[in-house]
Amino acid sequence: MTNLPPSSSESTDRAIPRARLRLNQSLAIEGLPSSLSALATGQVYAVYASRSPARDALFWKTAANALLTPVTVISTRSAEDVTQALRQHGMDIDHAGAVHPRSNVCALHLSPDRDGCDALMESLQALSAQCTTPASQFLVEGVAACFAWQDRAALIRQGAALAGWCAQTRHTVLLVMLPPLVEHSGDFRPLADFQIQFAGAAQLVHEQGEFRWEVAFWRDNRGALSANESIPLRFSGHDHRLVAVLDADQEGSESIGMLAPDESVVMVSQDAVARERVVPKGWQVLPDNDALVSTASRAVAATVILHYGINESLATLAKQVNFLRRQCGKALKILIREDNVSIRYELLMLTLGANGIIARSMPMAQVEIAVDSVQGQLFSRPVPDDYHSALSAAMRDSTTGYVPAHRFIQLVREAVERSRPIRLPNVLLRLPLERDVAGIDALQACRIRRTGDICTASGDSLYVFFFACHVDNAGEAMEKVFERPLSELFRGELRCGDRETIYSTLDGLAEEIAELPPPDYTGLVAPAEPVAPLMPAAVAEPGAESDVTGDATPGSLPMLAASDTTDIAPATTRRPARPASLPLKAQG
Repeated sequence: MTNLPPSSSESTDRAIPRARLRLNQSLAIEGLPSSLSALATGQVYAVYASRSPARDALFWKTAANALLTPVTVISTRSAEDVTQALRQHGMDIDHAGAVHPRSNVCALHLSPDRDGCDALMESLQALSAQCTTPASQFLVEGVAACFAWQDRAALIRQGAALAGWCAQTRHTVLLVMLPPLVEHSGDFRPLADFQIQFAGAAQLVHEQGEFRWEVAFWRDNRGALSANESIPLRFSGHDHRLVAVLDADQEGSESIGMLAPDESVVMVSQDAVARERVVPKGWQVLPDNDALVSTASRAVAATVILHYGINESLATLAKQVNFLRRQCGKALKILIREDNVSIRYELLMLTLGANGIIARSMPMAQVEIAVDSVQGQLFSRPVPDDYHSALSAAMRDSTTGYVPAHRFIQLVREAVERSRPIRLPNVLLRLPLERDVAGIDALQACRIRRTGDICTASGDSLYVFFFACHVDNAGEAMEKVFERPLSELFRGELRCGDRETIYSTLDGLAEEIAELPPPDYTGLVAPAEPVAPLMPAAVAEPGAESDVTGDATPGSLPMLAASDTTDIAPATTRRPARPASLPLKAQG
């Protein structure tokens, strides 16, 4: 038998130690193709990302995997934080034999008196000369301060110097950082001059409640070039590693993972569960809404249950909901649990960022179902940047009770237009009088207490307007408002619950009073006595100036449903009807 010489490929494989075969690592994103994750020898790769669970999972999971081979991990965090981050991602470097003997873990401290890029390059060179394996990788986190982002010429030189050093030493460098340009604009394309000699540039973005892997260009270890790729990411439910979602049809499937590691977390205000004997295991109970908002401001996809009761200011609640939505993004689930009062302005809260309202009569078992029902959801409504704009739409006029017909038309039109931005429901009712009932009799039987609700009389009808009331709740509201049975006063009713029908009815009323002006009953009807405010004025957060305008007083802010205010109002607020000073109806 003739012994043939080994092929060139076989000779190369035998000459390279087994450890060297593992030097070309990939990013720790499960399911991401190597064309978008593999790191080639002697190249620079830049990943732009803000501090987030996704960035931690990307960098520290990649580092934990790479530490089984010769690699150098550098971070601007403290040594204790570096050790803790690695431990959280499956690598305890304090344990003997946990890492490769030729691997290094370093905490980089930058001096304000030195050029940051020079200090970084000197550190890389010193490590390369003294303790790293040739052609090994450098995984570097948080060094954005090392580069001159505001000086284009200097930035080009710094990027070229780093790329040249990698080509010369055959080391691979992965930079994970957040440049000011990306932080302020959210776009890394203006950095083309800096990364022009790199092998890859990508951004880890948090958009519409989910993290995405946005690749500008990426050259893998085989030389293949990919560009302009965008791939959704999820977190594994087991160890919170990143998972790429390559199949759009399965993007909503629970099997692919979670939107964020905290998706299963439920945080609730103590007041929202104060009446419950048992709170579900695993729920985090915070002392009050303020403490809940402070803790939840660092969440990504958790569920937050705020409390709304008789002592809560609706303006403060609106501010908290809007802050959480804008701060945490679309994946956060925000629920509001009613306590002893109902939120009549549900659409206001939904507009500002709430996912839903939990009714005050809902038992805890149903509350748990409501919490489960919002899991995996992304908030899809547009969120106003300033909650004042939405809150002003819910402001009601301070006028209450009877007003003359021409003034009634004006106030109703203003209220309807003011509430349009948040689609606040309003109801206008035309109530034809019984033949033996005069307008003054019906007005004296109408005891409106809620600010913003008004009435008038013209011809053979009484007109009542309920601000921020759903058309289906108008019947209950009327029963609370009128002291006499409705059947004794009216022959029927016409309910107008949308803008078109309300305006049509107002147009008819305007034509009627133009032809035959009705009497002004201002001096004959007892003035309305609104129920005392059940909630304090909006209070600014501790240490901050109040940002609630002077008009946002307890009397002008939406407080309670009409059906609730009269239940709580003391009986002494209702006075007997005052007889008319003129005989407006024949006496039998």
